[in-house]
Amino acid sequence: MRHIVRRELLDHLTSLRFALTTLILVALMVTNAVVHLQTHPERVRKYSENVSASHTELKSRTQLYELLRKGPGKLYKRPSALAFIADGGDAFLPSKTVSAGSWTRYGSASIWAMGVPRLNMDSISNLRPTATVIDWVFIITYLLSFIPLLFTFDALSGERERGTLRLCLANSISRPALLVGKFLGALITVLIAFYFAVLFNLAIISTESWTQLGGADWGRVGLIVLIASCYAGIFIAVGLIVSAMTRESRLSLVVLLLIWVTVVVFMPSTLGTLSTKWMPSVQTHHQFRMARGKTFDQIKSDFLNKRETLRERRQSTETSQAEVAETDISELEIQREFVSKDMEMREQLSREHLAAQSAQVLRARQITRCSPAAIVQYALESMAGTGFNRHLHFLDSSRLHIRQFRNFIVEMDRADPESLHIIGIRKGMSEKPVSPAAIPIFQDKLTFQDTLNPAIADMLLLILLLSVFLAGAFLVFLRSEV
Repeated sequence: MRHIVRRELLDHLTSLRFALTTLILVALMVTNAVVHLQTHPERVRKYSENVSASHTELKSRTQLYELLRKGPGKLYKRPSALAFIADGGDAFLPSKTVSAGSWTRYGSASIWAMGVPRLNMDSISNLRPTATVIDWVFIITYLLSFIPLLFTFDALSGERERGTLRLCLANSISRPALLVGKFLGALITVLIAFYFAVLFNLAIISTESWTQLGGADWGRVGLIVLIASCYAGIFIAVGLIVSAMTRESRLSLVVLLLIWVTVVVFMPSTLGTLSTKWMPSVQTHHQFRMARGKTFDQIKSDFLNKRETLRERRQSTETSQAEVAETDISELEIQREFVSKDMEMREQLSREHLAAQSAQVLRARQITRCSPAAIVQYALESMAGTGFNRHLHFLDSSRLHIRQFRNFIVEMDRADPESLHIIGIRKGMSEKPVSPAAIPIFQDKLTFQDTLNPAIADMLLLILLLSVFLAGAFLVFLRSEV
């Protein structure tokens, strides 16, 4: 087997297709690195400026009521340091959370509520690996599936044509050993060209201080390279299957080209388009606003009825000063109930609207996973910290921070014995100033585990496909005639 691998490597490394492969991969990786160096520093600078302005505005509020009414402000998503690996369609995904509108009608001001930015469903529904951005996803999904076919289409059929396959098997070489030798020879050849281009890319990117990678980032890069290697192995196995089934290398090449176009180009885009038509339509933004308006009208109507009933009761009876004070507190409680319910309904409707949109995108992704190209795209997006899963993680982190932010306000109010502890109403909350240093600050963090968890299923699928196609190559070659 060692002799077969050495022979295959020598043949491949001295061929014209290996030189052209290396040249194309290096050229694309250099282009990717140059574009990233031109765009990433600007994204980081803009993010830093937005976060700094948001923190300055937040720390300028020293009253609990103002903190509750205006909330933590806009929360921004940190740009991924590995965006050059997987763009993830971040241009079509919101980069920050937004607050629902605050109003002061009917004598009350509503509490700040976390609104969910509207997704561009038309752009997100384009689920195929995009060819408009030269990132690693494009290079891997297209080239690292096409190049292995060029090195394997004649691996067995070519030797069968020349008669060398019969001569080779006449010696004490088993078919499994021959197949494994050819598989390893082709895989090592493809990975030499790919790894060389990757090292070139990372060397260029590391020259800029704005794009320095941390320890966790290098760990993610290592896993991404392993995912790409597994993906290349799948198409090498496919190439060996077809080459073992055909007796002419020309026929093998035509069949493999048809398989590549179908699996890599046609299936992801077609299944992604069809899946959105099979699914129930998502509520449009206009329909969402109309439904939200009806809900708010009902809340306001209930509030006005309760307040009017309380005032009529107060006017119809003679009350003492103590009873008047108690009535005033009751009215404050009604206002508190109103603003709290108003905030809760705004956030609930936003969450439900996002959940409906997310469910459609995730179901479409499940369908497009019939293609290895889509599987590797989603795995790379998850590991790079970009794409739709990253956006959902950012929204979950934002909700957790907002919950902590509100708990902080409640605890500070409880610590004031002079407060009425009626959260949401200016008269019912503490008026003691709050230290700016004590206000919780949102920090968008993404750990290695956060990127690995969504990618595990896709990584296992790739390993399963590699095992299935490699086993298929063994079965076909064992039963084929030489």
